[in-house]
Amino acid sequence: MRLNRTARTVLVIVVVLAVLGLSATAINLAGSLMDVWQRLREGSLPVFVGLIIFLVAIAFLGAWAVWRLVVPSPRRRSQSPEQVVDRQTLERRIREAQASGLDLRDAEQELEELARRRETGGLYLCFFGEISTGKSSLIKAVAPEAQVETGVTGGTTRSIRHYTWETPAGDDVILVDVPGSSLDADDDETGMREAVRAHVVIYVCSADLTRRQYEDLQALIAIEKPMILVLNKSDLLSGEETTLIQERLGLRLREIGVADDVELVVVSARPGDQSEPAGIGDLRSAIQRRVDHSPEALEVLRDRAVFSMVDRRLTEAEHQRRQTEAERIVRSYTRKAVVGALAAVSPGTDILIQGYLGSALVKELCRLYDVPARDVEISRLLDLSQSYVGRTLPIALAVAGNAMKAFPGAGTIAGGVTHAVAYGLIFDALGRGLSRSLAEGGELRPAAAARRFRESMSEDLGARTIRIARMALEEEESGRREQP
Repeated sequence: MRLNRTARTVLVIVVVLAVLGLSATAINLAGSLMDVWQRLREGSLPVFVGLIIFLVAIAFLGAWAVWRLVVPSPRRRSQSPEQVVDRQTLERRIREAQASGLDLRDAEQELEELARRRETGGLYLCFFGEISTGKSSLIKAVAPEAQVETGVTGGTTRSIRHYTWETPAGDDVILVDVPGSSLDADDDETGMREAVRAHVVIYVCSADLTRRQYEDLQALIAIEKPMILVLNKSDLLSGEETTLIQERLGLRLREIGVADDVELVVVSARPGDQSEPAGIGDLRSAIQRRVDHSPEALEVLRDRAVFSMVDRRLTEAEHQRRQTEAERIVRSYTRKAVVGALAAVSPGTDILIQGYLGSALVKELCRLYDVPARDVEISRLLDLSQSYVGRTLPIALAVAGNAMKAFPGAGTIAGGVTHAVAYGLIFDALGRGLSRSLAEGGELRPAAAARRFRESMSEDLGARTIRIARMALEEEESGRREQP
């Protein structure tokens, strides 16, 4: 960009002034340094040495600070510590859960079965997949000497069967035939559990993956299960269809992120084949490669998968126990709220007479879910809930009054029962909403719990109102009987 004459003149003046200013600063600094140097030379030696050490230290710290700013240390990715699930941890959790009344014989048996298999040292290969994909026929083709029950009716395999087979390289392995998935929920669970227990899964399909098959693959890949994907019954497909399905299966494996880890084999194993079906040699070779790769790694991955499965069962059992206990607590405090409302002098008494009951309900649910509950958080939750109650209490009263009509003779009962039903609805919704929030978030978050409370208020309102109305009438009748 070209500057005009005036701009160039101004720029020259600025440059000249800057040079003069810098020169004057440098001369003054030099004079000051010489003056300081002269005084130090005339002064005592300890002062001179001390100043030199101080200046060197300041220079070192300054250089270090500049270095850290210019060349920052590599940032470490923040990683949450990974929880290691091992046998000792699981056994401890089982003992603690049993002490609380849970029946966990199933989890204990799973660990015992794992110990038994480790002791025998067998290498398990599970043929897994949906019903009628030809798993049993495939085992018969891979190991002709094994006596496998097959049939043309879908779902021949209704239980787990183990067959010993010697690979072409002389390794003894155990082929596992499991029920085909999509028969019923029990069979689906049986097959998946045995797949988890195996060292290698041979996943069998006869076409492109269905949504259920895709989910099964994802679940097995998530626990790092070594796998071979087999496209069976290729003789029923044209060459073009086979190629297209192979491409689709390869795409699915890439979507899951295991295209390089899961080998795809195309075979044709049909009941009644006299000669060796096409592709069986390739499948035997793929199995041998898996067996030869690293038996120790297969053992570690199998153990880790079983531990993960047991851990998940324990978590589910604990969640179910807490859910059941939370329902009991909520029912108890709902009844207490109904009794408190019936005993109140004024039918419009605030829910927080009910303040004590509300606070106690929150604390007890927090203890159940091992969540710390500070008073300020409890107060915040109750304040948020109370503000919502103020807007919905007339609606709850109207609903409760309407529900009383379902009980013969209830129309003549005083309005205190109607208020009791309304407060019962509020406590029931507060308890259920809070327990959901604690289960989902693992902490007491007043805003989230209040939101869940509002959602719970409108859920299944008719049935809840009838149930609580019956509770209120029972308490009212009980109170009358106790009066002299």
